[in-house]
Amino acid sequence: MHNIPLSKSGSQYIAFGKTAAGTQRYRCLECRKTFIGKQKSISGQRRSEKNRDVFILVVNRVPLSRIVETTTLAPKAVYDKIEFIYDQCRLYSGSREAKLLTPDFVLPKMYVSVDRQYYLVNWLKRDDRRAVQLNAIATADLKSGYVFGMHLNFDETVIASQVEEAAAKAGDAHLAPPFRRYARLWLARDYDEALTDAQRRVSASFFTAPPNFNDALLNDISSEYADADARTDIEESDFKNKELQLPKSGMQVREMYTMYGHFQLVARMLRNAPKVRVFMDQDSGFRAAFMSAYRDRVKERTADGFFVKVAKDATAYQKQHAVVEAKRQLILFMAENGITDEYSAQVEMMKLNVRAATPVGRWGDKWVNHPMPIASEPRKQVSWQTNLGDYDENHEARLLLKASLHAVDRFFMITRRRLTKAERPVVSVRRNRAMWYGYAAYNPTYLARELEICRVYFNYCVVGKDKKTPAMRLGLASHPVDPQEILHFS
Repeated sequence: MHNIPLSKSGSQYIAFGKTAAGTQRYRCLECRKTFIGKQKSISGQRRSEKNRDVFILVVNRVPLSRIVETTTLAPKAVYDKIEFIYDQCRLYSGSREAKLLTPDFVLPKMYVSVDRQYYLVNWLKRDDRRAVQLNAIATADLKSGYVFGMHLNFDETVIASQVEEAAAKAGDAHLAPPFRRYARLWLARDYDEALTDAQRRVSASFFTAPPNFNDALLNDISSEYADADARTDIEESDFKNKELQLPKSGMQVREMYTMYGHFQLVARMLRNAPKVRVFMDQDSGFRAAFMSAYRDRVKERTADGFFVKVAKDATAYQKQHAVVEAKRQLILFMAENGITDEYSAQVEMMKLNVRAATPVGRWGDKWVNHPMPIASEPRKQVSWQTNLGDYDENHEARLLLKASLHAVDRFFMITRRRLTKAERPVVSVRRNRAMWYGYAAYNPTYLARELEICRVYFNYCVVGKDKKTPAMRLGLASHPVDPQEILHFS
């Protein structure tokens, strides 16, 4: 009988002392069994007052050794608290994001950006100094900035030696990848085969003569198509070389599976939105995962997918110059055409660019130059992947004007700046300019933990210029959340 909630039990339960940790114990009067009520999230912790300190220090780029020094906690205690914070973040965000799945939660038209970022995990043995490269895929809302997911292609729950043995017994090596029992995981044999595939892709990128567009960004787009065409599986974008290795603990997941899982999850979270526009970094794997997750909505014309390619290597001067020049061209266009409204002028400029779209790649995808760059995206080309020709040119132009990866790239920048394990490598002069990863993780598990902690902290705790958090703008929170609220959530 004690599976009945306390709030509905009436007189069926009576208080029956407390546990050694101070939690209330109850007895069922019918079956005479005893049980404990809902425990506090911090139940059993000796130094719970340090939880918030560890939380704040982790998301403010303080390395583990400095956290130990600042909090006077033992290293193991700090790791235990990171585990606890991670669990609490998942519980808290899960309870809030579950609202997105309820029919009465109303979302507006959603414009989201999808991209991935690589993170490096340090080597463990001096005689094998190859790094482990893992990729995290994220989706962010362009308007609110809310990050719907940050998924690393890594599974901590499996043991490589056991999976390798089980795969050998199942005969996976003799089967095509889709029919293997452990197809989603990178096995040692698959890694060796991938090196050959990588060499073929490098050759395709460097030795396949791209069309001379007199435009560096279009040539980069063309090279991406050549790379995709050279893959054994066009949807498999994982790239391996002799300077990388597989993780020693847990197993690396094939990026294709992470992509499909990520897109399926986000599609469920956005199912209450009347329209969904997804702006993706150029990758055939992204396109396939998008079509799998939104296929019915694409047919219904309530979802559309776009490739976006951005010049990310521009200098600060080039970025500023691009914005100033675009503004100058806009003013000139308005004067020449007698248009007084800036947005109307931008629509007309985009319509002209659509008519001058450039077909690129084996499939002739049409790429349109975006006329209004921003500082973080000084050059931008857009390709509408689900264009069925049923939208009028004004509607098409307005959609293409919204194309951007800024929201997700901004969050990637935040992980670099806020997490020590996500920092970019620096060049070591003493080691013949080899890359040194400083505070990078040695165990990918803790990288995954901190990425999720950072996502929840950013969504619910970080206030923007409008005094709101991304969760508040999306309607999942009514106020900025203090980390203490997450830590005590039950």
